[in-house]
Amino acid sequence: MKRNRGKGLWIVLLGWMIPILLLAGGVQLSVDKKEAVRGDTVTFTIKAQGENVEFPTVREVGGFPILGTGQSSNIEIVNGSVRRSISKSYTFAPMKDVTIPSLTVKVDGKSYTTQPVTIHVIDKPTNAQNATAPGASLKLEVNKHRVHVGEPIEMKVTLRYPRSGEYVRAQMERIDFPDFWIKQVGNPEQYVQGDSVVEVHRYVIFPQKAGHYTLGPVTAKLARKVRMKSPINDPFFANDPFFSDFFTRLQWTRIASNSVEVDADPLPGGVDLYGDFTIRATVDKRQVHAGKPVNVTVHIEGEGNVEDIEKFNPDIPNAVVYAEEPVVKEWVKNGVYGGSFTQKITIVADGDYTIPPFTIRYYDKKSHKVVERKTRPIPIHVIGGHKAPPAATQVSKPSHGASSLQKGTSQVETPSKTSGGFAWWWILAGFIGGVGVSVGAVWLLRRWQSVRERRRPDIVQKILRAKDDRELFELLLPYAADDEEIAEAVRKLEENLYKGAKNSVDKRVLAGIVEEIEER
Repeated sequence: MKRNRGKGLWIVLLGWMIPILLLAGGVQLSVDKKEAVRGDTVTFTIKAQGENVEFPTVREVGGFPILGTGQSSNIEIVNGSVRRSISKSYTFAPMKDVTIPSLTVKVDGKSYTTQPVTIHVIDKPTNAQNATAPGASLKLEVNKHRVHVGEPIEMKVTLRYPRSGEYVRAQMERIDFPDFWIKQVGNPEQYVQGDSVVEVHRYVIFPQKAGHYTLGPVTAKLARKVRMKSPINDPFFANDPFFSDFFTRLQWTRIASNSVEVDADPLPGGVDLYGDFTIRATVDKRQVHAGKPVNVTVHIEGEGNVEDIEKFNPDIPNAVVYAEEPVVKEWVKNGVYGGSFTQKITIVADGDYTIPPFTIRYYDKKSHKVVERKTRPIPIHVIGGHKAPPAATQVSKPSHGASSLQKGTSQVETPSKTSGGFAWWWILAGFIGGVGVSVGAVWLLRRWQSVRERRRPDIVQKILRAKDDRELFELLLPYAADDEEIAEAVRKLEENLYKGAKNSVDKRVLAGIVEEIEER
């Protein structure tokens, strides 16, 4: 019987191609478990085959936030055909039954939709099921469930896992609650309780906006050692503990905590601070020469959200004010959060002025009222008063009948002719006179430059002779508001003084600008 080899070959090729065609551009969604213990994490993975894959952005599933994502790619060669697959994983921690909805994935310009998957959540693992991290738990607690904006909340996270040695490493993951400021307090406490290792992590959190919040879950990772297949079949190496450690790897497991509810009420009176604070302002001098700086220090200290105090920018008429960035230090004493706020302000003026009061308003945690505290005004006496205006140039009128030179004209006395004609000695006299005029002009020019140099403003000489950045900074500061180039130089000098920068400025150029300002 004659075989149709061509037809048989096509059947074989078609048998190879059908699975490839079915898989090309295909999308699958899988989960690591369909039943999870409360507090355990669930990871679902979307796998797509193609060159250009656009995965969906998933932020939450059933109200439970996505805790982490991961992506990987793989290239396979099947029967000589190259096939590329890309996978993206999403991890979340459901506290009750939840359904992963249908998700849309674009592969090479074509849209695919996954099937929904339901996850069942139980309180304890069944006999046929093991939790992802058996014997481990993570608990989230807060000391208040209703607070004002800016009011501190003490938060405690307790991690518990068996002390049997199954877990060799534990790690809390970063906590990030939107609209909350979070500060970890001290180092974690670790102790043994019965058959468990207990780790306690403490935090202070502050709501930044009013509203109802669900905080959590927070997550932690536990690592256990997993044996790898040894490439050496000798039982001596396989059973020896020293060599067996070479063929192990760490397998990380993530667990999640419960969630807590917190309500944040707005502060009355439009204030942003909550706590109890004191404020004071000091100056390095109350009497200063004109053009010299006065340094003001504003210091605030107390209990509460000190990091929310805003920078002071006092407005003082006829004065140059330079406000530095505040320095905030935080601390926790006896379980109470607080800190200090320190800001330095430099003021330069040519006349007496008064530093206005610095004010702080906050909601007092003891009296439950809005409290306003302020410093006293500080008068500053400036020796030398205001700068005198430049003297007007006096131009005297010539007396009647006297001759004067008009701008753009000249008068030249013409020698008279002698009866004997043009004498040769007039040529010699003209030559000597020309030399004398030239020498005199040079002398007068040098004399004028010398006098002008001696009459240059004293501030210009001081700028040119400034020995360091501090002296130059204080000399230029009064002129920062008059010229952008001087303002930029002041900024660079400030970075040198307070931030360790190495900026350079040209004193000659700056001195010239100041001289022009003084001559206006």
